[in-house]
Amino acid sequence: MNFTAFQYLRWRALARHGSRTCANFDPALRAGGLVLGAGLTSGLIWAIAGDTAAASALLHRFGSIHAFFGAALVSFLLFSGLSFFSGVAGGILALCDWLPRVAFGGALLGALPFAQVSDTPAGKPGSRDAVSAARSEMQVGFYMGQSITPRSDVTMKAPDDTDITLKNLKWKSDSFRPSPYYGGRAIDWNSRVPALGAMVDYTHAKATADRTQTVSQSGKRSGKQVTPNEPFEATFRKLEFTHGLNLLTINSVYRAAGLHRRIIPYAGIGIGFTIPYVHARFHGQPKSEDVLEAQMTGIAYQVLGGIEWRVFKSDRRSVFTEYKLNYTTHDVKLRNGRGLKTNILIHQFNAGGYYTPWRQGAGRLAK
Repeated sequence: MNFTAFQYLRWRALARHGSRTCANFDPALRAGGLVLGAGLTSGLIWAIAGDTAAASALLHRFGSIHAFFGAALVSFLLFSGLSFFSGVAGGILALCDWLPRVAFGGALLGALPFAQVSDTPAGKPGSRDAVSAARSEMQVGFYMGQSITPRSDVTMKAPDDTDITLKNLKWKSDSFRPSPYYGGRAIDWNSRVPALGAMVDYTHAKATADRTQTVSQSGKRSGKQVTPNEPFEATFRKLEFTHGLNLLTINSVYRAAGLHRRIIPYAGIGIGFTIPYVHARFHGQPKSEDVLEAQMTGIAYQVLGGIEWRVFKSDRRSVFTEYKLNYTTHDVKLRNGRGLKTNILIHQFNAGGYYTPWRQGAGRLAK
């Protein structure tokens, strides 16, 4: 009997040690899950960007409503993929946490077939056991604000020996004119590391070339050298991304949740692709030949920072203010073999609100 009791104590000690040892691998498993999810998502973005013709043809079907449903569909697929891999990672972590206990139970049944052992107490609210079984926190947000688009160079090429660069082209953002600047996002905060989250962000911005400007330029038009300065309308009658300069990005977000219960600073960085709704017409071209379609034109890089203000009594609602910067690349396909390239920077000053269907781990985050 003494030997049997000794075996029981030995198996219990081994199980506790195994659980702590396995828990030490949690950061590595979390990092591995993030790397796997980021790699697969980047691969998906790369594959889509590599077949711009097929993607543009798909999005063109939604052109009459600003390609919104097209962007929403891609966003849903990306976020579903993130949620799947987040669930897989959570399952691995839960298995890592419970496997030593299962092993201990099986060994105990073999070593002490007649012993009466009490069950392990259930985890208290907010403990590691309770958190491991809970799902991660989700936030859904909508925002509006002011966007500012600095000047940029535009290069246009055509088969008739045209290769012209318009320098420092002036853009107007018209943030509050129809259709206005707006955006939406969904954030999945990690259940084990609540300060880290994955965010899918959709932005509907605008960029309209000022048709009254005089531009500096270089290159050739129809084989002839252009003058150094010329009105914009000598080349384009219209060049707009007004229905919108749509951006869809996937981001990694960090929040400093332990500083204050109701004031939560956050920052993020991400990458995605641009889906502008192109409206272009050349000098001397009839209106019936306007380019008027949604295209996938390049990559969008994004950094952001802001503050979430938990000013409401309910934990489900909050507001936020932020600054966001996007650097976007564009390779636009025009008619008759023409094309243009430009890189557009977008400064954004946003205000919006979050709705939180569930806030797992709120007791740990807001002390």
